[in-house]
Amino acid sequence: MTRIRVGIIGGGLITQVEHLPNLLQLPGLFSVGGVTDPSRTVRDHIEKRWGVKSFESADALLGEKVDAVLIATPDAYHADLAILALERGLHVFSEKPLCYDPADADRVIAARDKTRRVMQVGYMKRFDPAWRALREMVRGEGARLRYISVDVNDPDSWPFTAHRDLVAGSDVAPALIEETQARRLEQISRALGRVPSAAELKGFAGPYASSMVHDVNLVHGLLDAMEVKTGAVTGAAIFAGSAGGQGAVRLAPGDGLWTVSHVAVPKLSDYSERVSLFFDDRIYELDFPSPYLNHQPTRLTEKRSDGHHARRIDHRPSYAEGFVEELKSWWRAMVEGTPVENPVEDARRDMELLGAFARKAIG
Repeated sequence: MTRIRVGIIGGGLITQVEHLPNLLQLPGLFSVGGVTDPSRTVRDHIEKRWGVKSFESADALLGEKVDAVLIATPDAYHADLAILALERGLHVFSEKPLCYDPADADRVIAARDKTRRVMQVGYMKRFDPAWRALREMVRGEGARLRYISVDVNDPDSWPFTAHRDLVAGSDVAPALIEETQARRLEQISRALGRVPSAAELKGFAGPYASSMVHDVNLVHGLLDAMEVKTGAVTGAAIFAGSAGGQGAVRLAPGDGLWTVSHVAVPKLSDYSERVSLFFDDRIYELDFPSPYLNHQPTRLTEKRSDGHHARRIDHRPSYAEGFVEELKSWWRAMVEGTPVENPVEDARRDMELLGAFARKAIG
């Protein structure tokens, strides 16, 4: 069996809690050639905790012998690092969002096509067994779809990672922090068509591009199975001091509507993410646990009735973990040549819709 040697660019929360341990737990598929992070505190912790070599920069890591990179840096670096790695002949897995501006996705597509390397974007919810089961249940049923609602309240990671051996770095150079902020502002300004206010910047970068992007991606995957397209954006808002985002878009064919909202509730140790699909004779609901609680199954519920006799069916497909399954899929694409799940084109479409929501919200 071919083992892929992976370098990880970015050693923050998602690397320490998910990607690094998950890669190491798949020794038949992967080895880890090193992790980069600008924080010496984080690098020392990773070396001590995981026994993995660390580097201060991506350039230093790319000087090592690796077959692929996993990008988990701040969002504004994802697209440029993906292009850099592709141009060096490496396969790439990038955390979401791949970019803010769809034009940057086009640059990644061009680099991928030129180098003929595998490029996958990290949307783990499409690998959730309950989501995959629902996709098959609704396949071809688009003509009967009436409404999709997505509602998320999120305290962020703190209730679900407090028990994890996680270290955050407070020793990142101020100049690098300023550079990151400048890159984010420039890229989001391009995406929105103008320089946003501080509140608009926070609303787009947070609720829309960092959080809601997962739900937009998973619903897009369900719409594909149902052969349904999105139409005009009918409403959107950034609210709750830029801690919340909302959008609504028409669905075609038919007269359907899709609404999605995400709000941070930072002082409540509770996470709720419900995706509901309403048809003329049934309702499907997906209830996701916090993404940081591995192997906690997503609840898939189907509601039907025969006249006055209502039925509720709970589907329990598997305890497989989406974060692990997406890495296995990436390996299959690299080694066996299977089609890439969550390609750049899907990420581009997600950011097109989120950009449309944000432009509607800010006027």
